[in-house]
Amino acid sequence: MKTDIDIKSIKLGLEAFAKKASRHISFAATITVLLAYILVVWQISKLSTAEPSHEAETNAQTQIPGVDQTAINQIKTLEQNNTQVHSLFESARNNPFQE
Repeated sequence: MKTDIDIKSIKLGLEAFAKKASRHISFAATITVLLAYILVVWQISKLSTAEPSHEAETNAQTQIPGVDQTAINQIKTLEQNNTQVHSLFESARNNPFQE
């Protein structure tokens, strides 16, 4: 039950297949690029309409940064001690859009 494999016939078969396939290689490459493009566009469309999960919303709400009260107090005391900075803060409060 031993079968002999003829290498020459396999080689001739592969060469014939390569000749037939070489005529269609540009078509296959074009189809491959188009399928990849469609996949990318589909993924972008899917991700652009995605809503955040409930866990992400709760995490975003709990991670609100806070300002340290000691830093606020220190800034206020520095502002009160320096007259130049105090006038700068006052003018900025009165007209915040002034250059």
